[in-house]
Amino acid sequence: MRKHGPRLAGALAAVALLLQVVPAAQAAGPATTAASTIGAPRWETRWNPSPWRDGVNAFEALEDDRRGSHPEGLPHVHAEKNYWRFDAHLEDRDGSDRMRNEVRGMRASDGTPLEIRKDETWRITYQMYIPDTLDATTNFTHIWQLKNSDVGTPIAQISLPIVNGVQKIAARYWTLEDNKSHDFATADLEPIQNKWVTTTIEFKSGDSGYMRWVLRDGSRTIVDQKADGIDLWWTQEQYNRPKWGIYRSIKSAGLQETYLLVKDLKAEQLGPATPPVKLPPPDRSPGTYEAERVGNVFEGAAEPAYCAVCSGGRKVILIGGNTYDYAVVRGVLSETTGTKQMTVHALVDGSQSFSVSVNGGDAIQVPMTGTKDTVTTATVPVDLVAGVNTIRFFGLTARGPELDKIMIK
Repeated sequence: MRKHGPRLAGALAAVALLLQVVPAAQAAGPATTAASTIGAPRWETRWNPSPWRDGVNAFEALEDDRRGSHPEGLPHVHAEKNYWRFDAHLEDRDGSDRMRNEVRGMRASDGTPLEIRKDETWRITYQMYIPDTLDATTNFTHIWQLKNSDVGTPIAQISLPIVNGVQKIAARYWTLEDNKSHDFATADLEPIQNKWVTTTIEFKSGDSGYMRWVLRDGSRTIVDQKADGIDLWWTQEQYNRPKWGIYRSIKSAGLQETYLLVKDLKAEQLGPATPPVKLPPPDRSPGTYEAERVGNVFEGAAEPAYCAVCSGGRKVILIGGNTYDYAVVRGVLSETTGTKQMTVHALVDGSQSFSVSVNGGDAIQVPMTGTKDTVTTATVPVDLVAGVNTIRFFGLTARGPELDKIMIK
């Protein structure tokens, strides 16, 4: 083998160094030079859960037959092999006219929720298996959603509509002005059923954001469409988060028992994460119990959320209105058995009330009047036992206040 001289060896080393830089430039586009990519935002993986390792703990919360209409069918959402499975039965209900078996949000490896903040750009990629029993419907059927806690209306969705008699899969966004959905990309559903396909949803959560949907069958791209200048930020204190599963109206004809499979979930963010909101410290006074603390129970839609004026910077929202949206404050200590005074701290929208059950006993009412921008208090007597107590906050007919904390004296 011939030996190269010093000049040629130096040239070859320079070429080798250039080849290490070229892929980064190509990723930004064919016209982008290596030098221009220095300091540019990069896609950073924020979430890549595993079914066997993380199970349903990969998500913030389950919405699994919240009405308890099909308890013998539980769980409707679970990890199986290398995927997550969502089952839908004809008797499942999430209200009188719909059913829902979904997961919401993304949970990091340290257990904290991943929060999609204003003007952040995210890309969520995963594979899904839609069987032929999961049909498109004349009323709504959604298999992915983007939502926040402030507004019940979804921000964006992947849905299965029937369009001019043809089963479709569609990407859509909602507008608050008319409270309507707008499909910006569709594909025929039947050709992608009974097989694994890959979908990518890229979006910017901003007042003038965008959403791009890519659907691939192997190496073949079926859809690659983008909607620009759309409002994907409807919240003040909360954050956007994705949802997976089956959420459908029961009013469509011909519904079948069905399922949805999801695997290879990955969420990336363009550039660094937005710094977290600085929250006030929680109240550590003796006899004080924060509603959102770890170990409490949040069933159905009830969940912790940001609160700028609350102790600890969080509150529990969406309590009451039915039998399955409730919160339980656990670990309430009492040195003696007897009647104590419980002061409830909450944000109230006009006049609202909690139903409260201590240790599974008969409910007492806690009426409150106030506004959602200040913390209101109400004090009621509660009967505790010596030792550890649990206190459940619920409401069978109407939404209750947003719970900040309780204090026991």
